[in-house]
Amino acid sequence: MKLFAAVAALTALFLWVPSPALPDPGAPTQADIDAARAAAAGAGDTVGRFFAGQGRQTSLAPVAARFDGPTVAVNDLNPDFVSGRSTQIARFAFLATQATAPDGQTASVWTTRDRRGAWVVSNIAGGSDEQTYGSQTGTVFREPQLNAWYALRDGRVVPLNAEATQSLGPAGVPVADYRRLAQQRYAAKLPGSAYARDGYAGGYGVPGPGGTPLPWVVGAVVLLGAGITIRVLRGRSS
Repeated sequence: MKLFAAVAALTALFLWVPSPALPDPGAPTQADIDAARAAAAGAGDTVGRFFAGQGRQTSLAPVAARFDGPTVAVNDLNPDFVSGRSTQIARFAFLATQATAPDGQTASVWTTRDRRGAWVVSNIAGGSDEQTYGSQTGTVFREPQLNAWYALRDGRVVPLNAEATQSLGPAGVPVADYRRLAQQRYAAKLPGSAYARDGYAGGYGVPGPGGTPLPWVVGAVVLLGAGITIRVLRGRSS
């Protein structure tokens, strides 16, 4: 896999900026899942270096990464839900394949479609949050700005991790209340907003644990409006 040069040390998070210029990617098919898994496995050396440095930049030789975990679809909070243009709370974001190092480290290898429709590796995140939360019941989605995972169950948005519990409380909230909360947080930062036009990458910055800068920048393209951006490899505790 081609490795891109580092562009900058962004804040601990990569960017969540679905653009209205791009169509809704829709739910992946089995063929998509198979292609994404093959793309993840094809990035074995990159994943192996991630493991060798334990999520940090390293000159060590890559370790042997096993792609022995599931490939799951991950949904993000739908910006059209935030703006009121859609009642669909979640929108498909990427496919994540679990990889394991010889020492037991795990990582989630994210794959997204490029402009030609091919699946490419766009991020590597330590741990297995995607597989853990993606297996929960209900419509599961992330609010990536908070690293919060939720499920939609019986008309309520309920928390699945500590960040989500801090965001909503342990019992969760009705969907209408969650929409109001999301609008308070992000309505002024949606694609097309003044915030976005001022160059803040669509307005959505996605936090990672601890708020620390990330050392890795990599190897795959993520569609963003009319251009391409580089995602940061985020170390995350398992």
